[in-house]
Amino acid sequence: MESCIRQILLDDRIANLVGKDFDNNPKVYLLHAPDNTIAPYIEYEILDENGSLYAENVELAEIITLQIDIFTKGSYTKIKNAIKAVLKENGFNKEFGGSKYEDTTKLFHYVLRYNFENEEGM
Repeated sequence: MESCIRQILLDDRIANLVGKDFDNNPKVYLLHAPDNTIAPYIEYEILDENGSLYAENVELAEIITLQIDIFTKGSYTKIKNAIKAVLKENGFNKEFGGSKYEDTTKLFHYVLRYNFENEEGM
């Protein structure tokens, strides 16, 4: 599932806004960005997977809770809006979003949380 989510987040509308790292890869990271990563960048993680549909004691679908963290030195609005558009197009439902400032890194941090019902095969 993580690789499917990564592919969604590598949409050009997002990747072009976060730029590329020293290895020329888009700055979209599972769990945690490398220590030398320069903002802006995105981290993502699956927070929860719960069965949502069963037949004859076999799980047929699950609800996945995804968190995406945006880190920037300035405004995160364009990145946030691109992520929201791409995830909506891919069937994700927004749970909440909120902003904070990281004093230790001096970065703006916007959190987006989404739910997605995954039927067998994703």
